[in-house]
Amino acid sequence: MAPPGAIPQGYDGVPSSFMKKIPVPDGEDSNTRAITIFISYLLLCFSLTVFIVLKLLKTYVVLSKSRTARPPPRKHVVLFTLLAVLSLVTTWYHMFDYFQYSYKQWLGWRQHYELSPSQKHWGLWLRNTSLFREAWEITVVGYARYWWTHQIFFFACALGLDLERLGVPRGIKHTWVFMLLGQIVAISFATNLFLLAVILSPPAVIPAPSAGTNQKKLLGPIISLLATLATTIPAYKLADDHYWHHDTDFMPMLLLPHIALMVLPVVRGFLPAKAMHDYTPGFTDTVYKWLWRATASGGLTLLAWQTRRTYNYGGAGGILSAIFEHPAVSSVGCDVIFCWLTWYFWWFTQKDAESNAREFDEGGERDSWAGSGTAIAGGEVKSEVRRR
Repeated sequence: MAPPGAIPQGYDGVPSSFMKKIPVPDGEDSNTRAITIFISYLLLCFSLTVFIVLKLLKTYVVLSKSRTARPPPRKHVVLFTLLAVLSLVTTWYHMFDYFQYSYKQWLGWRQHYELSPSQKHWGLWLRNTSLFREAWEITVVGYARYWWTHQIFFFACALGLDLERLGVPRGIKHTWVFMLLGQIVAISFATNLFLLAVILSPPAVIPAPSAGTNQKKLLGPIISLLATLATTIPAYKLADDHYWHHDTDFMPMLLLPHIALMVLPVVRGFLPAKAMHDYTPGFTDTVYKWLWRATASGGLTLLAWQTRRTYNYGGAGGILSAIFEHPAVSSVGCDVIFCWLTWYFWWFTQKDAESNAREFDEGGERDSWAGSGTAIAGGEVKSEVRRR
């Protein structure tokens, strides 16, 4: 509540510019551009999803027909497929609800034209509303809301690290597709699709280094370290209410993680393979395990700090109720919940897969890949699975 005297007498909270409606200028109230932009965005989301799903289906068909491969447990494939579907449905149910909410709010009081509610004015709405910034401001501003939102930064960073740690050794070439899909659709959805790609792909065979070539190449790990810092630092900075109401500082701090996490996947996707052939067994695994631990430590530390100050401000009920305050917060909240579920089940299934692999190896089958993925013996099938 504002202190006494802070609100001028007669002030009703609505800016005077919105009280005097003006006619719409000729040509301004057109839906053509709005529909084109919106459909293009949805087509990009759909195209990336289809691209990944078709490659997963192709790999699964090859494995099911191979007589020299040990496919991953069917229950693991079903589990992560189900998590991917549920994460997509829940996050985008609320996302479409947010689009509708934003339009109604704009039409009701945030525009200054004389408009008929019986007609759709999507063109004016998109022209006068920055949906990307608006959605992030809604989900960042407020202790309880940011309690949910800050976690997605670290889950995005975790996905970026495992694109390198798990994806590159398995020959998953188009890692940028997963990261871009995560940023424009949902991190949990992209993570589940990526983990499906991992369990359907065997590690690439790394040839033994010849004399004088066993050097540690650092380009990939260095870029990953910088991306981790460029994600963690903004996550901490955005917890400061200075950025919540600053017109010029908010967007750069928000965009930095989005750009940083795309750099290495894009470089790997579009540069020749020899330009980025920097995977060194043992050394690279160790580097990314430490980066993973640093990301988890940074995320848990911020989670503890954010939990303490959110609890002191509104109690546990404030945290739980925040996810239902606005459709944009609900979408991010569902994304966070499914990220937690995904990584828990990944850890759980990997323990199960390692146990099964040990039993399988003890039975004398030495040509298998130990893990919840596949073992491919045979040149044609092997190359078919690895070229993604």
